[in-house]
Amino acid sequence: MTLLREPVAAGESIRQSIPIGFRQDRAEDDGTGAAPFGRRLRDLRLRSGLSQKQLARSSTLSVRAIRDLENGRVRHPRADSLRLLADALGLSAPQMDRLANDHSPGCPAGAIEPAVSGPFIGREQELAALTTMLGVEHHRLITITGLEGVGKTRLAREVAQALETAEDSTVFWLPLDDDRLRSGKAPAGGPDQPTWWREVVHRGPDSGRRLAEIIGEANSILVLDGARPEDELTSITAHLLAVCPRLRVLVTTRNPVGMPPDTLFPLAPLPVPASDTEPADLDGVASVALLLAQTKRIRPAFRPDPHVLTDVARICRALDGLPAALESAAHWGLIYSPRQLARQLAVEPLTVARRPLGGPQRPDAYASVHHTVATLSSRQRDLLSTMSHKPSRENDGYWSVAEVADEMGLPAADCADDIYHLVILGILRRVDRHDVAMFRVLNIVGIVGQDAIAGPNDIAGQHTAA
Repeated sequence: MTLLREPVAAGESIRQSIPIGFRQDRAEDDGTGAAPFGRRLRDLRLRSGLSQKQLARSSTLSVRAIRDLENGRVRHPRADSLRLLADALGLSAPQMDRLANDHSPGCPAGAIEPAVSGPFIGREQELAALTTMLGVEHHRLITITGLEGVGKTRLAREVAQALETAEDSTVFWLPLDDDRLRSGKAPAGGPDQPTWWREVVHRGPDSGRRLAEIIGEANSILVLDGARPEDELTSITAHLLAVCPRLRVLVTTRNPVGMPPDTLFPLAPLPVPASDTEPADLDGVASVALLLAQTKRIRPAFRPDPHVLTDVARICRALDGLPAALESAAHWGLIYSPRQLARQLAVEPLTVARRPLGGPQRPDAYASVHHTVATLSSRQRDLLSTMSHKPSRENDGYWSVAEVADEMGLPAADCADDIYHLVILGILRRVDRHDVAMFRVLNIVGIVGQDAIAGPNDIAGQHTAA
């Protein structure tokens, strides 16, 4: 993916992808001894939570080769080395090639797409739908919504990579959830963020114009990752789409306030196994498959038997099938057995949902749930209270719109509006039973958001016992 840079001079085209190979020009030194590619490689490695030794093992390169690339001794990485590094860091070969060949000292740190860890499991349908919408169906603006930790950034990354490969399009990635970007502070040792970049997130008067100059008429995709309501992106995206005829915009956000309703693409948690699912069928459930894959990645010798699979299923249900929480649980698997983790979830689920100290740190799964619940109207919070504290007599706590409306004494239309809003925010899970859509509040909403929901507070055990 392409780094966002300062606008180019008039008449100068945006630099496109260069075929994999050697560069003949000499990389510029930043005064620290490391060439720009070495700095970027080190940043990617650290953001992936890898040591030089771990990256060497994953890429099959030597530790010395990684060290020489990062400190600038090797300024022209070989094509096969780039491909191996791309595989190890989760980048496509063209993306790694652009990273190696773009020596502009003005490239802001953190402007590259996020590094990822672990496999991409359970989102194949969403990936196909979004690539079709942005591709052959020519949608120009899509907003992926959902709770923190549900996988919005990862899905956007896969969509952008698929379109980049299929169409030879240029992808620009702007991480709006990066507080360093918002403050203009660079990471230690890195360059300051360009002024125009800060203007984008602070709604500076020239931000739209400068972005348009960079994008131009190129066949391109702009990913605005981690947007917040205060960003007020509606006018910026409308301007860019008007003046950049071949641009498509993909936004990820927890709260789509102000975004056109017809652009919304709610991302639900991964499916979780029913309590009566046979052990032999559990690894076919997306959340179970992801947790197993993440655990095997961390503990290669892990081999689950039917009893372990049953505990894994309990973990997936308690953690709502949210990928970030499942990844954290896999890390805790280094010191706890699945049975211990399942028992711990019934007592203190948030200790399992957060990352262990000392590991690669990301925002804890569920960190935004309380804030999301606090933004709801009183009627919507009452609806959550009803669905959480008075589970329906049947269907494992799932409610139809008609059942909730009857229980609350509301017109069905009003209840449908509220449930629609809660689904967009990602705090309800939907299943279809007997041709009726049924909804259930995520377990964690009753735990993290309980003081913001009207009604009894003692509900944690009720949910996590699932």
